[in-house]
Amino acid sequence: MVSSRGRGLLFAGVQLVIENRIAGLDARASRLEQIRAETRRLSGRLYELSLLNELWEAAHRVQSVHELMDCVLDTCMSMLRAESGSVFLYDKRSNELVLSTARGRMADSLRDVRQKLGEGVAGYVATAVQPLFVPDIHRDPRFRPRDTARYQSGSFVSVPLIFDNELLGVISLHDKHDGKPFEPQDLKQLLVAANYSSTALRKLSRHELLEEFNKELHSRLDLALEKLSDTNGELARLKSYNENIVKSIPLGLITFNQGFEITFCNDRFVQLYGGPPGRKSLLELDITDRGRSWAKELQAVIALGDVVRFDSAAFVPPSQDKSYMVRAVATPLKDVDGVIIGGVVVVEDITQRVKMERMLAAAERHAVIGKLAARVAHELNNPLDGIMRFVNLASTLSKDDAKMQMYLGETKKGLERMAGIVGSLLEFSRNTHRPRRNVHINDAIQESINSIKFKAEEMHVQIKADLAADLPELGCDMTQVVLNLAKNALDAMPRGGTLAITSALSEGSIVVTVSDTGIGMSENVRKRIFDPFFTTKEPGKGTGLGLAICHDIVEKHQGSIGVTSAEGKGTAFTIKLPVPGVEAE
Repeated sequence: MVSSRGRGLLFAGVQLVIENRIAGLDARASRLEQIRAETRRLSGRLYELSLLNELWEAAHRVQSVHELMDCVLDTCMSMLRAESGSVFLYDKRSNELVLSTARGRMADSLRDVRQKLGEGVAGYVATAVQPLFVPDIHRDPRFRPRDTARYQSGSFVSVPLIFDNELLGVISLHDKHDGKPFEPQDLKQLLVAANYSSTALRKLSRHELLEEFNKELHSRLDLALEKLSDTNGELARLKSYNENIVKSIPLGLITFNQGFEITFCNDRFVQLYGGPPGRKSLLELDITDRGRSWAKELQAVIALGDVVRFDSAAFVPPSQDKSYMVRAVATPLKDVDGVIIGGVVVVEDITQRVKMERMLAAAERHAVIGKLAARVAHELNNPLDGIMRFVNLASTLSKDDAKMQMYLGETKKGLERMAGIVGSLLEFSRNTHRPRRNVHINDAIQESINSIKFKAEEMHVQIKADLAADLPELGCDMTQVVLNLAKNALDAMPRGGTLAITSALSEGSIVVTVSDTGIGMSENVRKRIFDPFFTTKEPGKGTGLGLAICHDIVEKHQGSIGVTSAEGKGTAFTIKLPVPGVEAE
């Protein structure tokens, strides 16, 4: 028999063995529980990966952003086992968050919601561009009490959708199935899903934007093609219409290139020219205007871009015997870059107009001045003759009285001046002039200077003459013209000044200028300066016929007279007289 001591030892040994076995079983159970927990974690992770894989496949399968957001929200809610959720997309144009899709108890209340940045949970996340994890909204001071009524459990997670630092939207999930709060691990999972979703959203958004842009582009292109077709048709009609206008206008139209070859002419110029000119050089046209060089001035159109005008020129076509009086204007022709590539000439036949204007002017002068001259001759000639006879008789009877002879001499001069005025009236009204004789223009100028030099000295006016030597003689006497201009110049300088008279040969014409430093004249006065009976002098000091007679005399000898003036700066008259047999260079 085993003693009691032996039995105790045996029992202790058996107990130790049993305890050791129990400890081993506990370790195995703990290890098994760890394995089971890891298995559950891996299963959950595998479930998450399968959901993410489905999300990725769906992102490549769906055709619109709305479908994608539905898929994203459903996947995220399944992954986190949430009861409700929403997706807001960011609208750059309005700077607002616009609801794309929603699930759960808040779906109806969020329909058509737009939130400004900073407002609500989504607005808060969008502004901070940071995820938001709220275990219990009732204990979070960032939210007002009225907001807590929206949530059943008071816990939610919200993350921004971001791609390449650009805000795309916000995903928010609320209320887990089991009523427990969300955990940090849930936020991590949602961030992973949001990363996937942002990439897919950006890709699909750009695809939709590209498709929308393509549709709009095609729509605009179709509209542009339609307008272009209409425009082409309208341009064709306008082209035909303009060509008909150019061909039908009563003005000759010519275009030429930089080599002065005629490249186009309308029907009217063909009529003037006597037939198609071909590519004839425009420089060869026989157009003359008081000694001006057609070829030289036309070259300035190409070289300098000048606009050349010939207001009253003679045009002699090569195939016709008669000549035309024309008005011609030449302007440069430029391309779209402003480079001169040629020119345009417009020629107007004014032959009949010039004849009519001359006839009308002559008729008006004859009608007005003829009556005046007849009346003046009747009223003055007989008294003047009687007075002149009595002056001559008184002069004979008082030969020994020197003072009386001086008075009678001055009286006779005044009477002779009156007779001269009457003669001028008759000459102007009858459109007559003295017989032509060859005279030197410088002699006429010098004679005029001698006639006024004493009066000029009294008025403190300095006379300067710059006369070119070896000027050809003219078949006209310009003494009356120069003298009249010189006297007017003295009248314009009551306080003294300078009277300058020059003569020169230029481009086939003798040019005479008479200028002063007097009071000048306004533009309105300058325009009427050659009108008969127009005068700015005081009553009794001028008839208004002097410059009209000068103009008439110069024009009768195929010359021209012009005037430039400025108030307070003086006046300059320029006379151009063509020299027979001398052509302009």
